[in-house]
Amino acid sequence: MRAVTRAQERIARTLVFVLAFSILASAFTIATPGRAAAQEESGTQVNVELILDSSGSMADVTNTGEPRIDAAKRVLNDVIEAIPDDRPEVNVGFRVFGHLGNNTESGRAESCQSSDLTVPIEGVNKDALRGEVADYAPVGWTPIGLSLERAGADFPPASESVVNAAILVTDGLETCDTDPCAIATALKASEAAVTVYVVGLGLTEEDLRITSCIAENSGGQIVGAQNAEELSAALFTFLEELQVVITTGFLEIESIGGLYPLANVSCEGQSATDSNPEGGEAFTYTFTEDTNQVEVPVGICDVDWANPSGQSTEIRVNIEPDRTTFIRGSLLKFPNGAGEIYTLKAQDGTVIWQDQIEQGDFVWVLPGIYTCDLLELVGDPILFSFTVQTLPGSATQVEIFTAP
Repeated sequence: MRAVTRAQERIARTLVFVLAFSILASAFTIATPGRAAAQEESGTQVNVELILDSSGSMADVTNTGEPRIDAAKRVLNDVIEAIPDDRPEVNVGFRVFGHLGNNTESGRAESCQSSDLTVPIEGVNKDALRGEVADYAPVGWTPIGLSLERAGADFPPASESVVNAAILVTDGLETCDTDPCAIATALKASEAAVTVYVVGLGLTEEDLRITSCIAENSGGQIVGAQNAEELSAALFTFLEELQVVITTGFLEIESIGGLYPLANVSCEGQSATDSNPEGGEAFTYTFTEDTNQVEVPVGICDVDWANPSGQSTEIRVNIEPDRTTFIRGSLLKFPNGAGEIYTLKAQDGTVIWQDQIEQGDFVWVLPGIYTCDLLELVGDPILFSFTVQTLPGSATQVEIFTAP
């Protein structure tokens, strides 16, 4: 810290000292971030199998006029891109059914026995998953029950630390004379304890009602989708619930003695994708005195707050999935003034304070170097300027001492 005065010129035989000292952050309460309420316990293995309908009816069009198979391919590529491949606790596989034979009576027998695990549930092999999506085509009948039955052997045994789930995408009802509802019940009761989530692509309300037993009997959910956008929303909702895809993180402003700026947050919307060309909506939030932490979308966020001078401090932060981004802070405590007006500036020139300073005045600032200068000479001031460095999580007190 550097202090400059002209006391020797104006006050005979008077020495002026300016002292800045830091009070360690341990003297204050700093909030500890919590995990998302729906997040699996640390160390939980999550195994997910995507089960895709390759029946001939996937050539039919959605309510936007796009072939269902094309909509599904676009969305699946977006999903694969979003699934992290650097989390060892996440495993994603791919099973396809109805991909052999054809959708005529002559091809039914072969098609009704076609359900194959084409990508095992081992890690996240994006190249293999993309390859299966590329080969995905409308072919035959709809052996849903057979697929659920065979899927039971694809998973390891479930436990408190192993969660198994299947996400079934189908555009039709069972057509191969099995009972998928009963098989879903057995699948949940098996050693693998698989929960089945269902997306009914293009299904009617009656079809959804009939198919709902698959999800209900296994503890899952069913959602209808009439186009690519709705299919994308459904798949991402299920993957977020399973904590496979995490689309939010946390932003926390450091609280020092319960003090922090009531900042404004503005986050960019999610980037446009093939299934959602317009991208997601932007996120905005203003901190309140109730909490210094908020859950925000992953990506770039702009944060700003008004300083006592009226000028704003603006910073940009990067929010990472399921992690807390901290904005560190400091308290700068002013010395006792004599009615003079001082200007406190950050290194980038932002005016933090422009007013009289009295003992007990303070301001929350980012850690850094600040310069305080006398704005206008009135009378015989002791203090003309000082430069001080503030440290993260601390309070820096500036004091003036005079001696004859």
